[in-house]
Amino acid sequence: MPNESDSYCLTSQLPFLKNSDNKEGFFFSEFENGTIYSIQDYETKVNSWPNFVPFGSSTPIATEKEDYLEKATEITSQIKTGGFKKVVFSKVKLIEKGNEFNLEKTFNSLCNAHPKAFVYCISSEETGTWMGASPELLIQKESAQFKTVSLAGTRIENTPWTNKEIQEQQVVTDYITEIIKPLSSSYEISKPYDLQAGKVIHLKSDIYFSLKQEFDLWNLLEKINPTPAVCGIPMQKAKQLIAALENHNRELYTGFIGPMGINNHHSLFVNLRNMKICNSHLALFLGGGIMRDSIPINEWDETENKASTLLSIL
Repeated sequence: MPNESDSYCLTSQLPFLKNSDNKEGFFFSEFENGTIYSIQDYETKVNSWPNFVPFGSSTPIATEKEDYLEKATEITSQIKTGGFKKVVFSKVKLIEKGNEFNLEKTFNSLCNAHPKAFVYCISSEETGTWMGASPELLIQKESAQFKTVSLAGTRIENTPWTNKEIQEQQVVTDYITEIIKPLSSSYEISKPYDLQAGKVIHLKSDIYFSLKQEFDLWNLLEKINPTPAVCGIPMQKAKQLIAALENHNRELYTGFIGPMGINNHHSLFVNLRNMKICNSHLALFLGGGIMRDSIPINEWDETENKASTLLSIL
């Protein structure tokens, strides 16, 4: 968990539950179909790495730069004609795994390099093996108080924020606020501030709120996921365009992940800065928000900068 030194190991011999009615446990979801997985009858250990052979999987197709730029240009054209406010477009970057790759060492290196991130590793026959270090909270519950964040816009050090990034973050803030308003009895939004995530910096606003008695976290989750930070506006239409243009399935990338009611943790995170550990390669999933005034080559460079979270420890 962010800002904690202990890690938690959950193991089970049973397959994941799908879309169960459980309100507590460990959860994660897929982007394409919204399937919510949870672990059943698990054993929990602290600071213990399990003895297991990671499940392998086939390697997705890498995204070619020329194809990415062409489709990013198409997205900006559709935004300018009024079809969308924002679309998040992603790519796959492949790295040869090599015989020296070690899952446990890589996990520990991610924990050490990104102490403020949610760091995880999942391995199952159904999903294959995934690892990530997400900087983005989706929903957190502490007693009756809830928290979410608006995280969007990306720059590298020593470069100023452009109007594109400022607008991108504001669009996400406005969208989330409109969802929360009818469910909430009160809410408060912080001013945007810089969040360092590896070699890149994001704009972030914290949103605190309380829910009306007739609603719970899962009611909110149905409406807020996926956020415009990983999908787009309008959401369903953007999701359809993403499916048409991306040459890969996102699978767990840009779903949500986290513990609810385990060791007093009630937090779900957006599944970002992650990779799928395949048989011969590591597949890094990387995306960025495209707006009206986006420049496709700058968007490509942004995804390359985001790759540094994982590349710096590989």
